[in-house]
Amino acid sequence: MPYEPDAQILGSLLAACGEQNNIELEEYLSDQLLKLEPENSGNYVAISNVYAVAGRWDEVKKVRQLMKEKGLRKIPGCSWIQIGEEIHAFVAGDKSHPETEQIYMTLELLE
Repeated sequence: MPYEPDAQILGSLLAACGEQNNIELEEYLSDQLLKLEPENSGNYVAISNVYAVAGRWDEVKKVRQLMKEKGLRKIPGCSWIQIGEEIHAFVAGDKSHPETEQIYMTLELLE
């Protein structure tokens, strides 16, 4: 590359390595990514996911343990929907919305 890759480029390459099962390159990219952004929990999750796809469960455990030692937690996914003038936010696993029961019933119907 004519320039140093940033975290986004490294993360994209890392995901491609997981799809191609290129473990050597994945380990190199993981090291580089963690040097660039050592406190970004998303990077650890991405690395863990690549190991999981490869069936390297001991490595998954090590990465998750490293996250725990550093006090890092994955930020849960969130979606927003606007109904009229009101915006509703939904966080993965959150059941605090006042219409949670009706929402999940509707989702079951859609499935």
